[in-house]
Parts: sequence; C-alpha cells; structure tokens
Amino acid sequence: MTISAFERQLAQHGAPAMAGIKPANIITFPAQTEEEGFSVRELTELYGQRFRNGDLAFRVLCECSRSCLIMVYRPTLLRKQLRRPEIREMLEKEGYRGDDSLEEILELLSRRIRESRQQGGFPHEIGLFLGYPAEDVRGFIENRGQNYLYSCYWKVYSDVERAKAWCRRWERVRDGILKGLNSGVRIYDMFYTEPAA
Repeated sequence: MTISAFERQLAQHGAPAMAGIKPANIITFPAQTEEEGFSVRELTELYGQRFRNGDLAFRVLCECSRSCLIMVYRPTLLRKQLRRPEIREMLEKEGYRGDDSLEEILELLSRRIRESRQQGGFPHEIGLFLGYPAEDVRGFIENRGQNYLYSCYWKVYSDVERAKAWCRRWERVRDGILKGLNSGVRIYDMFYTEPAA
C-alpha cells in the first residue's frame, strides 16, 4: 500500500479521532493489496513512530489473511473515556479490569476481537472505546442490533438528535482532512504538534 492510499483511508475513517473530537476510530484495511509499497502493519508502525511524542497513536488490533484492523486513537481521550463510571462498569462486566493500564486494556480488546472474528462476530464493547454513548452500546447488546431509533456510524437507541449532530460534525472534520490531503498536505503536517515541555 502506498503512503498516499494509507493516509486517504486514515482521513476517510479515522478523522474524528485524529482531530481529537472522538477517542478512537477503527479502520479495516485489506491485508494484501496489488499496490507496491508497504504493508498495513508497516505503515501503522511508521505512523506510530512519527506521532510517538504526541497524543495520537496507531495500533494493529487484529490481522488475518483477509484484513488488518487498526485503531487510530488519542491516548489521553481514550483513558478519560474508559475511566467514566458507566463505561468502566460495562467493561468490567466484559472482563476488563479497571486498574489495568491502557496498553493492557487494548491488548485484551485485541484478543477479544481475534476470538470473536474466528466465530464470525465482533465484541460489542468496541463502541465504548470509540466514544459511542454507553446507553447506545447497552441498547445494541440488549436488542441484539435490532429496534434502533436511528443509524449513522452506530445504531442509536437513545438521543437521536445528539447522534445526528455528532455524525454531521464527524463528516465535516473528515471532509476538511480530505480537502487538505487533496491540496497536498500530509497527515503528519496536519496533526503533529510538539509535546509540551
């Protein structure tokens, strides 16, 4: 995969997390591409290194012969999200420990994704990591993905107007980043900031 193609996918599917208005996004890439260049894993590691001194991180969550799932996230925002009492309570019911480090929590999430995908599913708690409202994640689990009130980036079971506003905001951010890429600005130049001294 080329750097340009990788950045376009980051912009298309990871813009809210990169912009810091959402704790995380996940992006599915094909495992093999016909293009020359780098593997998705190599690019994920490269971007992780480029941003290692900032508050933007890239992580391979799951990789198989067909696809590679990466998470783009803001560690500070994600830690804050996972510390919220209602989020913490739901995650503890799923086997996550509240006193684990972010690295340990993400490792457990990776393991749960791999196990779920082998059975043709996906761990529903992923929505908590992605910043979706806890009541919507709970509603999805309780209703088995049915009976939702609205659907955009997730299935909404609570506040439809809030969901619509969030989706519009995320799309504006995505469109702005894609516009920057189209004008020749790289992701690194858009989002890298020197760490505070």
